[in-house]
Amino acid sequence: MEGTIAVFIPIITVLVVGIVIVTSIYLKSKEKQLMIEKGLTAEQIAELIAEKEKSGRNRFLLLKSGIILIFLVIGGIIGNIIDRAFFFHYEYFDGQKIYHDDPVYGVWLAFLGLGIGAVVAHFIAMRFENKEN
Repeated sequence: MEGTIAVFIPIITVLVVGIVIVTSIYLKSKEKQLMIEKGLTAEQIAELIAEKEKSGRNRFLLLKSGIILIFLVIGGIIGNIIDRAFFFHYEYFDGQKIYHDDPVYGVWLAFLGLGIGAVVAHFIAMRFENKEN
């Protein structure tokens, strides 16, 4: 049963990504088609598209992504250190030594770092945007 689920995960992921890309391309072409039907000239269409791309562009996307990634990695590292220091140990089961590793805090602190990083990145990007305006 687990093997079947493991096979479907990449297949579903590829299908979902493909559907998102095809839908995006379709909607962009539909938007351009509606502009042509309204009687706009090629120059007006190019101007509208350039204005839309300029206004919708997030100039601090890389800064936000970098901050979020840094906090995610730091949270994961701290959680991994806590797991290895306090929760990784050997257990004896039927006379055999078994390494017990239950990485609980590493995962949760990575998600905590992700959330904190998102909040910090938002406020830093907002500060840069306010200085720019």
